[in-house]
Amino acid sequence: MREQISFESKEKEPKHNIVIVDFLRHGTTEYQENFATHEEKAAMNGNYPRDLTPKGEQEVRATVEKIVKTINPETDIVALWSSPAWRAQGSEEILIELLEEHKIPVHKDSSISSMRNFAQHDKEFMNELWTKLAPTGKSAELMYARDPEFQEKNDKFESQPEVKRRAERVFHYIQSLAEKADLQGKRLRIIGVSHFEFLNPMIEEIFGAKVEKGEGVVKGEEMSVTFDFDPQSKAMKISADFRGEHKDKITFDKNERHFEVSAN
Repeated sequence: MREQISFESKEKEPKHNIVIVDFLRHGTTEYQENFATHEEKAAMNGNYPRDLTPKGEQEVRATVEKIVKTINPETDIVALWSSPAWRAQGSEEILIELLEEHKIPVHKDSSISSMRNFAQHDKEFMNELWTKLAPTGKSAELMYARDPEFQEKNDKFESQPEVKRRAERVFHYIQSLAEKADLQGKRLRIIGVSHFEFLNPMIEEIFGAKVEKGEGVVKGEEMSVTFDFDPQSKAMKISADFRGEHKDKITFDKNERHFEVSAN
């Protein structure tokens, strides 16, 4: 009698681990948080305003609607990360509303302190610094990215290189997720809300954007990075998209913790 071959018994090839990260900058804000006193914040008992202007809400909604169209609730696991700043949490609220409208389950972590804007340890000193730099006519993004005052470590505020290292630690963690998480054939979709300080160094590194030319991330805009890990070959493919431009052949050096883009 002929032996029956069971294809069911064959070991299945492990599926790729795919982690897609959409990081967006919060929408245009009124910066209410910056002017609220400790007493006013305490009285709110955690019920903080969104701290977005009507324009800011529209910016976030337009970006999120595009992201939502790329999500398949059957195959994607959606996780939300956000800076603890009111304007970022308010932007995330819009995210949650749109995801729920499309019946997409959401896994929300607590606010991610690594994705905050730069820490201002001495507000009085910072106010004096901003006042001094204001007459130059430079944007806050340009001043923070290029002015020497922001490049050296200082106990008054968090320098730009320190914030960049924070962002690199986040991407190091995401790559580790792609390598080690048991996604059971599904894709992990991380949508995170952060600030220009966090995003601009990565956009400059991957896409060669020049902050001094006004090419940094604008409010409500997003950058997408895909980590595609083959557990069989241990190969990691990284690609990124920003303003319609696609980059592949990207590597992330886990020791030095920075992105490198090979010429196509």
